[in-house]
Amino acid sequence: MIDWQAIETVLFDMDGTLLDLHYDNYFWLEHLPKFYASHKGWSETKTKDWLMAQFKTKYHSLDFYCIDHWEALLGIDIITLKKEINHMIDFLPYAQSLLKQLTALPVKTAIVTNAHRRTLAIKDQVVQITDYVDEDFCSHDFQLPKEDPGFWSALSRTYSFNPATTVLVDDNERVLASAAAFGIQQLVMPLKPDSMRPLQKMRQPDEFIGIHCLSELLPNKTLSIR
Repeated sequence: MIDWQAIETVLFDMDGTLLDLHYDNYFWLEHLPKFYASHKGWSETKTKDWLMAQFKTKYHSLDFYCIDHWEALLGIDIITLKKEINHMIDFLPYAQSLLKQLTALPVKTAIVTNAHRRTLAIKDQVVQITDYVDEDFCSHDFQLPKEDPGFWSALSRTYSFNPATTVLVDDNERVLASAAAFGIQQLVMPLKPDSMRPLQKMRQPDEFIGIHCLSELLPNKTLSIR
């Protein structure tokens, strides 16, 4: 699937790519609404409808991923609330195997995430994810979400990489499209970002490489320990 001998750089999204998106989905769609319903004295149905409307207005913008934005809007400590379910933070199957195998290759690796730095810090404390890669970047570092093609230009000015010899693995198809517009050649989309949900469908199946599991990317499939 990937000719690893021709690759110099591997860029990984974090949530839904290396880490199970179930934690994030549960937090934003269940844990937060329950807390906020109690906080406001609203019904859970009203709270979920109101929150979804707020989320919808920010889809694919930097604010959508910004903890500071949501804390200011809701008037609550989201970080403390997130830590209540830290036990749900975990790697997706074969993520660690893939990251470990890549260390044996002459490639450089980086996490490139839309997650806020404060969110990354929580997850790093639990699973030490940044220890597995050479670098880590958040979209807030550049004040642009990854869905914006300008993000990749900004990233390339800070982190040198050749788009022709780079692999990007990301579960967000809109992010992959913006990376393609920048010129990144190898674009891989995990189709099961949330271990508790069915496979997601690709809108452009001919444009990107869809995978069911990270084991499909292992350079050495005989060493496929989860």
